[in-house]
Amino acid sequence: MDALPLKVPTVRRHTPGSRGIREMADTRNPEEPETRAPSNSPATTETHLLPDFCSAETLLRVFVVVGLLALAMALLRDPSDPLTTLAPILIFAFWVAFSSLLLLCLLQRWLRQLPMLWQVVMPTLLPVVNTAAVHLVAERYFFAASEDRLRVIAVAALLSLIAMRYFYLIAAWKRELQMVARAREQALRARVRPHFLFNSMNTIASLCHSDPERAEQVTLDLADLFRATFATGVTHSLAEELRLARAYLEIEQTRFGERLQVQWDVPPDHELGISLPSLVLLPLVENAVQHGIAPNRVAGSVSVMVRPVKSGFLAEIVNSTGTHTGAGTHTAGDEVRARLHQHFGDRASVRVTREPGRYRVRVELPVSNDTAGSNQ
Repeated sequence: MDALPLKVPTVRRHTPGSRGIREMADTRNPEEPETRAPSNSPATTETHLLPDFCSAETLLRVFVVVGLLALAMALLRDPSDPLTTLAPILIFAFWVAFSSLLLLCLLQRWLRQLPMLWQVVMPTLLPVVNTAAVHLVAERYFFAASEDRLRVIAVAALLSLIAMRYFYLIAAWKRELQMVARAREQALRARVRPHFLFNSMNTIASLCHSDPERAEQVTLDLADLFRATFATGVTHSLAEELRLARAYLEIEQTRFGERLQVQWDVPPDHELGISLPSLVLLPLVENAVQHGIAPNRVAGSVSVMVRPVKSGFLAEIVNSTGTHTGAGTHTAGDEVRARLHQHFGDRASVRVTREPGRYRVRVELPVSNDTAGSNQ
């Protein structure tokens, strides 16, 4: 009779600091592969040729251009009294522009399902047809002359071609910025992971004989940290970012021992629901350890402070410096600054100050528009 295989349960030791990381990481379905891409990863993010006709930015751009063109036409038609001529031209042009954008906005989802050729032809042709229809209505109520019909349609066709070409260039530029931001994020992940992995594996190897239980604990923490990092999408909450930073610092404390003292001053997790790009604070924390603690043989400290401000949150990462602390390459700070600017615009900022015996990085994180639901 064959012996039944025994299943030996694995005892997982939990520390208070790594509990949040495990809760975040253990939500994965065990039947799914470990290396699956997030749903909002660059591999699955859908891109479109068409611009967003429903955005307020597009509406503002069109109205500004139409107003300037109407003023130019009024000046060319009657330079002596342009204001009298400007009113009917403005009314006609704004009505055509608004109704055309409204139609394009309503048909936008359907247009994005068409072949690429029709995605170019249909949005260009629709304003021309709309101009002809509006002009026919204006002729019926004696607001426009029939002899001007072909001239107005020809001008509308020319302006539609120029406008659509402009919007296609703007949309392509924005897509290129998004791809650059994703490439920067992938480069930042590739920079953080191997460097941290090698140091952690050295720490585990050194603990295998002297403290096997601690080596097992660090191995579990490392696995949970990397699982959570791989599962992170383009954005996540500030609380999740701080959990990653806390897990990283706990592993580094095992590596450096008494040489690394860590202080935390952050609000509870339920108050940190704002959305931000992933791997924003973690590279700065890693820099604080690698450039502030690792080169020096004396004890040092890293403090992470987060406090709410009027516009969102202010995060401060402060590390002590010593005689062997170098200037660094500022690569992580520049990458974080660029990714925050891509996500928040000018509302976010990264400021670095070097003080006597300390190196301070301040990151202003505003509340984005898609965070309102998560904070309630």
